[in-house]
Amino acid sequence: MTKRYEYDHAWEMERVRLAGLESALDPGTRDHLTRLAVGPGTRCLEVGAGGGSVAFWLAERVAPGGLVVATDLETDFLESAAPGYPTLKVLTHDITAEDPPTGFDFVHARWLVEWLPDKRLALGRMVSALRPGGTLLIEEPDFVTIYGSGDSIAVRHVFIEAMRHLESTCPIDCEYGRRAMGDLVAVGLEDVQAEGRCPVVLGGTPLATGFLRLTVEKLREPVLAAGEVSPAEFAQALADLQDPSVTVVAPMTVAAWGMRP
Repeated sequence: MTKRYEYDHAWEMERVRLAGLESALDPGTRDHLTRLAVGPGTRCLEVGAGGGSVAFWLAERVAPGGLVVATDLETDFLESAAPGYPTLKVLTHDITAEDPPTGFDFVHARWLVEWLPDKRLALGRMVSALRPGGTLLIEEPDFVTIYGSGDSIAVRHVFIEAMRHLESTCPIDCEYGRRAMGDLVAVGLEDVQAEGRCPVVLGGTPLATGFLRLTVEKLREPVLAAGEVSPAEFAQALADLQDPSVTVVAPMTVAAWGMRP
């Protein structure tokens, strides 16, 4: 059975999982957005806004006079805080099925395109949302770093099997980061650039215990059922992700950006 997405909001730990990712990625994302001149008066589209940390930061940054439209299939995390941001509009939208609003100076998506079945179709729709001269920035993971690095062999093995399961049941590409730059060129952007960032953290930190631990915890049953990981090894991986003496190399996030002609 093919699923569209594994981590829906009905899971009671999903907001905690997203918060762990935000803790690691938000500083780098804000760095990119600042360098790409997002500021007062900018019109921004945040596609697949998730927990909303980037959308809320953007809503503050574009004031006065700017606008942030934050989209997602599930908007409950966004709507709970949106009233506090007068420059923020929340929109339920499926980038795989319909065109987004248009006329934006800037479009951003993070850890989204990897999940989409037709990545270039979705990117083309994001490009269409830009005004001429506008910028698209996507940030996408590449799990190659977690597959081969870090202190814990158990963490490496469990993640290899967990991501293998996802790739067999969802349209996800867990090594999409390295392909993001080429796809932006393919959809017609100019002056395309890219760079990768790879957080290295200790067990027990929010990225390790919130995001990485919960990411594999959600997949415990199918990973163990596949038979490549023993219950003891799975338990060891979870313990290592919570152990402050263990170094954890997280997935690399590749930021790729370019300008609409």
